[in-house]
Amino acid sequence: MQMPEMTVSDIAVLVPLALLLSLAVLWLIGGLSLPARRAQPVPGIQDAAFLFRYGALLDHDASSLSLPDALPDGSPEDSDWSRFRLWMGFRFGDLPQDQENMRLGQSLCLQAEDGASLTLTRQEHSLRAVLRDTVPADAITRHAAAQERYDLLARALAAEHAPMPVWIMDAAGTVIWHNDSARAVPPAHVSPLTAQPDTPPELGETSCVRLDLAGDTGQPDHIYDLHVTRTALGCIHHAQDITRLIRAETLQREFVQTLSKTFADLTTGLVVFDRAKTLAIFNPALTDLTGLPAEFLSARPSLFGFFDALRDRMVMPEPKNYASWRSQITDMVKSATGGLYHEVWTLPSGQTYCVTGRPHPDGAVAFLFEDISLEVSTTRRHRLQMDLRQSVIDCLQEGIAVLAQDGRLLFCNTAFGEMLGIDPDSSFADMGLHDVIAACAARYPDPGLWPEVEDRIASRRLVATLHDRAISSGQAGADLRVVPLGRGQSMLCLKDRAPIAADRVDLPLR
Repeated sequence: MQMPEMTVSDIAVLVPLALLLSLAVLWLIGGLSLPARRAQPVPGIQDAAFLFRYGALLDHDASSLSLPDALPDGSPEDSDWSRFRLWMGFRFGDLPQDQENMRLGQSLCLQAEDGASLTLTRQEHSLRAVLRDTVPADAITRHAAAQERYDLLARALAAEHAPMPVWIMDAAGTVIWHNDSARAVPPAHVSPLTAQPDTPPELGETSCVRLDLAGDTGQPDHIYDLHVTRTALGCIHHAQDITRLIRAETLQREFVQTLSKTFADLTTGLVVFDRAKTLAIFNPALTDLTGLPAEFLSARPSLFGFFDALRDRMVMPEPKNYASWRSQITDMVKSATGGLYHEVWTLPSGQTYCVTGRPHPDGAVAFLFEDISLEVSTTRRHRLQMDLRQSVIDCLQEGIAVLAQDGRLLFCNTAFGEMLGIDPDSSFADMGLHDVIAACAARYPDPGLWPEVEDRIASRRLVATLHDRAISSGQAGADLRVVPLGRGQSMLCLKDRAPIAADRVDLPLR
């Protein structure tokens, strides 16, 4: 059969149809040969629904759910709804206590600051809660959210393991969180430490009150510094146990009072400067010795001010150079800090003070002022008397020597030294009884006398004055007296029998 010939117009119509048919076939072949793509989720709104009936959680479609295990003390009931309220409360504020607080069919929408919402709908026998939250749309936003969660976790761990008890209260005064240290607080102390203060602080401010709480039976009382910080969500209570600190301060105060009472009865003046070199303690004797007014000392002058006042009242030696006055005081304080300062001050008034510097802990320094005028005067008087007595016995022509109980030569006059040719004052070692008897025997050789005299003195058998004469060949000898002085001491006296040519000196007349 002969095909009819196609005209140009027919070809023009068929070619586009053939092309369209070919494309359709290729599209079908490609769709069948390639694996089907899974639809990618589009970031948007994510919901989580919860269904409660009379406080019990019947059902939910959340991917994960972690309600609090325990409720704070004082919660009205222990139910799933109470835990849900606690779980959502920090974000959405106060939720109804139970479903009975809402009318049938009522819907309550609570908004969070981060854009999330919680919708509560009261049904006939149940309460439906729908949590709607936005999902971050990009990786950077999700990373920022993860970083924020990490920071919050670090802060939570720091608060959880803080050494002081911490409680977080909601607006109604209910404890919604506490840290590990709060669990160690005695149960009887928790209520006073978590109670609302009589004068609550303003928003963003912190108040502090000191509480003295009785301990358990047989236990000491506890003293707390309670800091309450007001926030938009409630109050944060920080309790610092300062019992040991208060006891230490009390003991220190009592110790200072005891020292003050003790120092008040001393005749030695005392002044203590703290580490800042400010007067801290003084006793009444200091005012008597220095003449400084008690008002001046009570004003706690500085160390330099104190010594300047002493200088003005001429209660210390007059400085030779006023330009180096402060450097002298500084050197004195350094010496006292090292425990090396000890000086005797001779005042223009004739009084004599012994001043001693003593170091104290923590950089403090104390100065002791002792009036030794009587002691110095007595010592001087005694020295003058001794010098006078020595001068008197030195004028005697008879040689005199005094021996101690152990035989040591205590002193002798000039005549005794010249007769025997000895000088005890120039000797480094003390002369004993044997040395004195040997010198006597060398000057007046008498073998039968000196051993007996030494034996009598050494054995303390001398009860009465012994008179004898030392005789030696070719010499006139000497008269000897051995006199017991009591307490084992004795006096040895020698007098030459030969006339002394220089007994009398004729002075030329003018």
